Amino acid sequence: MMDTIQRSIDRRTVARAVAHLFLLIIALIMIGPFVWALLASFKPPEEILTTAANPIPQNPTLHNYIVFWERYPFDRWVMNSVIITVGAVFFSLLLDSLAGFALAKGEFRGKYTAYLLVIGTLVIPPQAIMVPLFLQMDMVGWINTYWGIIVLIVAAPFGTFLMRQYYLSVSDSLIEAARMDGANVWQIYVRIMLPLGKPALASLAIFKFIFMWGAFLWPLIITDTEAMFPLQVGLGLFTGPYGEVQWGILLAASLLTAAPVLVAYAFAQEEFMEGIALSGKKG
Repeated sequence: MMDTIQRSIDRRTVARAVAHLFLLIIALIMIGPFVWALLASFKPPEEILTTAANPIPQNPTLHNYIVFWERYPFDRWVMNSVIITVGAVFFSLLLDSLAGFALAKGEFRGKYTAYLLVIGTLVIPPQAIMVPLFLQMDMVGWINTYWGIIVLIVAAPFGTFLMRQYYLSVSDSLIEAARMDGANVWQIYVRIMLPLGKPALASLAIFKFIFMWGAFLWPLIITDTEAMFPLQVGLGLFTGPYGEVQWGILLAASLLTAAPVLVAYAFAQEEFMEGIALSGKKG
């Protein structure tokens, strides 16, 4: 009996070790390009391609970072990206949590139809509506403005769907108890739904942050001056009109641009995973 138990434990240990080894190999494969890019960014421009097989810089230098900082308005692009991203995340969390609460716990005519419309818009690719949306932004005077860039992500239906799914898992008894205590709809939303929805809100914030920080096509369409470019559009300047690429500066700029996303995910990964797990509990 003891031998059988011991063999079972040994098999589980071996299986766990193999699984961890496999995951470690996959992780190394995934982070390999980032490590290569980080090391290559410290190489002189003429060595990046000629010594691509050897990732270790022979003559380490900060030349790429210095040139990038001095030649391009990096501080302005960072400010634009921060304003756009923070604004998009804030208004998305506010509107999506309100709409999700209404669709999950509200009682009104046309509720199911409204939910179907939200689900239906998920299948429409953003690229399909960029031309009419651009014309609308032109009509209201939002071309080359922060509002014009933000509006596309704020109007995305995914956040409403995510918050609605999460709020469905909240017990109706909590809402009924609050109503018996005299709380109105706004008080229920602020004092009950928002605190309970923190995991889903954290997940949604990470989604919106990553998407908006990395947005390229819509900001490129809606902006027409370099002073309004976010970081991702600014990076497009490093590719010349005939295909020549300033690889050193591009690598340095890309790493600086990716850093905020990695930091944000590192600090909120637990809430992110919890929100994703709980949002799929109830349909």
